[in-house]
Amino acid sequence: MAPSPPDLSPDDWRRLRDALRYQGRDLHHRSYAVDSRRRELLWEEMDRCLALADRVERHLDALDGADAG
Repeated sequence: MAPSPPDLSPDDWRRLRDALRYQGRDLHHRSYAVDSRRRELLWEEMDRCLALADRVERHLDALDGADAG
């Protein structure tokens, strides 16, 4: 059984989504100043942040759909 998402307002979910995207961009930017092994680790973390931001986006879409219906 998957845990239910925290009870946050849509604005809070948007802030989380935007923060994750910002973190992903920051990790990508920082990856240019490190060696290739560290760069791969930063890119993996960047991918995780962006994937989680996409999940939050889908959650927001579901919230919007529930409000409309």
